[in-house]
Amino acid sequence: MSRPVIGFAGMTHLGLNSAVAAAERGFAVMGFDQNGGVIDALQRGNLPVVEPGLPELFAKNLARVSLTSRASDLAECHVVYIATDVPTDGQGQSDLTGIRALIETVSSVLAGDAILVILCQVPPGFTRNLSFPKKQLYYQVETLIFGRAVERALHPERFIIGCADPKAALLKPLAEFLSAFECPILPMRYESAELAKISINCCL
Repeated sequence: MSRPVIGFAGMTHLGLNSAVAAAERGFAVMGFDQNGGVIDALQRGNLPVVEPGLPELFAKNLARVSLTSRASDLAECHVVYIATDVPTDGQGQSDLTGIRALIETVSSVLAGDAILVILCQVPPGFTRNLSFPKKQLYYQVETLIFGRAVERALHPERFIIGCADPKAALLKPLAEFLSAFECPILPMRYESAELAKISINCCL
């Protein structure tokens, strides 16, 4: 059986580094951004972010990476990560308008059994309140650091995964993808994972 296709919605610093790491681990990857200019630049090899080793790894894995500004192309994916930027002010208040709009766009085109994973920093309770089948909805804590993003995306220390039911096994496409990174997987409630992300950011 072929490996799952992994999508990343948002070719941000987070989305691009994560997508390239997924491709390096041998997965077919779909990189989506609503900004056609971002996709055009990537297709020409012009990356919108600067990270040591990223241009070389991106070029190495071009055969595994498809880039698109058409949300409908995400219907090919088994797992789609939401990886947009979430603006946060000096008081820690996040503007969730953009991520909500992106989730609505993406969820409207996914296959019925596709898995949606929120990869951005959001307030505790955000993921649980989304109108998406909870069995297929996850929150994943990312711990990328500017200047070391490629290293950390390729070799994570652990995966903290927020779930509706932490005692249930992860759905197979997501479990197969995460297991390829050969690190511990720690399932917990959505809110615990979202809070863990905020706490980790205080350190990083």
